[in-house]
Amino acid sequence: MKARTKFTQISLFSVLLSGRYGGVISVAELKKLGSMSIASMDRLDGEMQMIDGVVYQACADGHVYLPEDDATIPFGTIAEFHAEQSIQLGDIPSYELFEEYMAECCPQENVPLAIHFTGDFRRMKVRAVARQERDGLGLAEAAKNEAIFDLPDCSGDLVGFRLPGYVSGVNAPGWHLHFVDTARQHGGHVVNFSLRNGELRFCHADDYQIHLPAPEKLSGLDLGRNWSNELKRAEAER
Repeated sequence: MKARTKFTQISLFSVLLSGRYGGVISVAELKKLGSMSIASMDRLDGEMQMIDGVVYQACADGHVYLPEDDATIPFGTIAEFHAEQSIQLGDIPSYELFEEYMAECCPQENVPLAIHFTGDFRRMKVRAVARQERDGLGLAEAAKNEAIFDLPDCSGDLVGFRLPGYVSGVNAPGWHLHFVDTARQHGGHVVNFSLRNGELRFCHADDYQIHLPAPEKLSGLDLGRNWSNELKRAEAER
């Protein structure tokens, strides 16, 4: 019998799009919700990925750190990861072709999907947004202040989610992946990649929960408007 799989989302993507970047949940609390996650760190200070229960923070200085348990995140998605299937992947030259392959392999696009992929890459292009000291600058503008890293001939772990279109504003629809290399020295938000080979495990959500921040964290924000343009600008990686 398949184990039930819960995904938990912390806060709302529209809060980040509005330019509020203060943490709302600690790393210690996040670890209790699952074993795999991608998230933003407090003040957008780098890209977070949790792999097999270990949290990594890939920063704009090009290094990967292990944040303390009292560090916080303003937004993220966590999975109780129970792999439904493991598949071997061969030569896939781009992120776009990976998406096409996954659309055939996992066609249930109306159900949230989590993946954990360990592979060897000809190239891995990632980004990390620099720390934002103050609120107010929307995510699309903040993302302009980012570091881009093009990593040749590397191996490592790629984790993340494919979310349905109906989450728009609540989260970012489509694929959102983070990477950290085997040496745990480099990583970030995945922009593009070229795969040699690897093993991919995936699971679909049976339960999708949202933990809202305290009411004062949402005060004064117009979260009901159409966020389509901001989403496109903030997620225009490739």
